[in-house]
Amino acid sequence: MQNRLERWSHLNMALIGGFIGGYAIVNHHDLLGSAQTGNMIALALYVGGMHTIDWLVRLLGMVIYMLGIAIAVLLPKKIESIKLKRFSILLDMASLLTVGFLPGKTDHFVALYPLFLASSVQLCSFPGADGFTCSSIFSTNNLRQCTSSFVEYFCSHDREALRKGKFYGKVLFCFHLGAALSYPTSQAMGLKSAWLGLIPCAVALGLNDRENHTNVRCSH
Repeated sequence: MQNRLERWSHLNMALIGGFIGGYAIVNHHDLLGSAQTGNMIALALYVGGMHTIDWLVRLLGMVIYMLGIAIAVLLPKKIESIKLKRFSILLDMASLLTVGFLPGKTDHFVALYPLFLASSVQLCSFPGADGFTCSSIFSTNNLRQCTSSFVEYFCSHDREALRKGKFYGKVLFCFHLGAALSYPTSQAMGLKSAWLGLIPCAVALGLNDRENHTNVRCSH
């Protein structure tokens, strides 16, 4: 039961990660709100001479993302009673509420600051499940793991490779289901469609509470 709850929780967080990513792309000029690769490349282009980029806004976005990682590392060290996964879910909810309230004229990149913070904390708080390291906020490495695992299974019939491939396949499905849902909701509600992300976040809180309860029961 404990392993199943951890798996369901991670799949649900992948759906949230996909929804946040899709929401940012649809509503904020194709910018991804859950990663920093594009932003860091833009900063490198500025250093290389492409001075059309607002480098200070970009730099602050990267610092906010780094701040989220620092919070995820330091918080459990400073507050032993903190439940990092629960904190991450609540931060997701706060960020979704915030971006839904932002005026439409807000700079597209600045509007992503709350999502940068929440996504980086989520990345650290939900490192994987079923014994596999797996991101719930972006999918390139998950695609690599899924593909290589299935190829390995077809070559060697290794049951563990099949289990791994199925796990990453489920994460990819949930992530992109969340991304797909972000489009019709954004078309219908615009920036306020972010608030619909509170629904899977509420589910995440329920799963997390059950997971914590199961862990306490197992420890006794």
